[in-house]
Order: sequence, then structure tokens, then C-alpha cells
Amino acid sequence: MNSKYSKSIELYGKCIGNLEISPFESVDLLHRRSDLERVVHELTEDQKIKLSEYDLKLIDNAKIMSEHIQKAYDFSVSDHPLSEWWWHLDLVANGKSPFNLNVELESDEVK
Repeated sequence: MNSKYSKSIELYGKCIGNLEISPFESVDLLHRRSDLERVVHELTEDQKIKLSEYDLKLIDNAKIMSEHIQKAYDFSVSDHPLSEWWWHLDLVANGKSPFNLNVELESDEVK
């Protein structure tokens, strides 16, 4: 991964499950994920895979992360669409929010 988004993807991944950082810094990971979603069409296939791996890690850690983030952010007032499921991590943790992990990779057509 050597494009301009690699560092942001790695920082996102490093924050997941890290309760050593403040809840406010953990809220930043939600913003970072939204920023990455806006440019997902610019990511390489490897970056999309890595982002999806981190998304799965966030889903696996939804309960502890939502409890940690709730110290700084009230999920109940989130006005983000459900497609940005990370802003509704409390619902994900409780199994109440459908989420969609969509990884679109380019495929080489065999001619």
C-alpha cells in the first residue's frame, strides 16, 4: 500500500480495540472511516481489502468500542445514514443495525 490513503487506513486499523487512547481519539476513527468511505472509489484493491479487514475487526469489537466511544459521543443523536454503520456502533453491538460490508474489486476479464 503506497498511495496517499494508506496511512489513514493504517491509523484507522490501529485505533480499533485500542482502549488506551481517549474516547475522543476513538471518535476520530469514526470520522476517519467516513473520510475513507468518501474516497473508496480511489482506493487500490489491496487498500479496499485492508479497509474491509479493519471493518470486520471493528464489528468484532463493536461492544467494547461503542462503550468506550460513548464516553465522548452520544450515538443516539447520530444523524449519519445507516450505510455509515460505524456511526451506529451501539446498534451494531446490540445486533439491531444491519450493515453492509461492500468490497468492490476490479476483476480482470479473460478474453
